[in-house]
Amino acid sequence: MEPTQALLLANIKRIRKEKGLTQKDVAEGCGMLVPTYSRLERGGSNPSLASIVRIADALGIGVIELFQSSEIKDKSVAQKLSMINELSEYNRNVVTILLDSMIEKDRVEKLQDVKMKSRLSELNAIRKKA
Repeated sequence: MEPTQALLLANIKRIRKEKGLTQKDVAEGCGMLVPTYSRLERGGSNPSLASIVRIADALGIGVIELFQSSEIKDKSVAQKLSMINELSEYNRNVVTILLDSMIEKDRVEKLQDVKMKSRLSELNAIRKKA
C-alpha cells in the first residue's frame, strides 16, 4: 500500500473513532454498504475521489483533513514555525505569502466588522429619534 493511501485510511479510521462513530454510521452517512466501507477502511479496496468526498462529509470534516499527517496537525504553532524554517527558500516564500494573505484578510474582516457595528449604531440612533 502506498504511503498516501495508508495515511488516508489511517486518518479515516482515527477520525471516525475520535468522533465516536461506528463503521455503520459512516457507511450509512456516505451511502455505502457496511461491508464495502469496512473493506475500504481495512485497505481492501481503493476509494474513488467521490467516495473520499462522501466519507469526509459523513465524518463532518473537509477532504484535506483526511490527507493531513497527524504528526504535523498536532504540533504547536512554534513547532510549525521551526519546521517552516527548514523548508526550501521557494516553499518558505510561499508560506510567507500565505501568512501575509491570511493576516491581511483578518485585518480587513475586523475593519469591516467595526464599520458595520458603527453603521448599525447609527441606524439604531435614527430609529430611536423616529
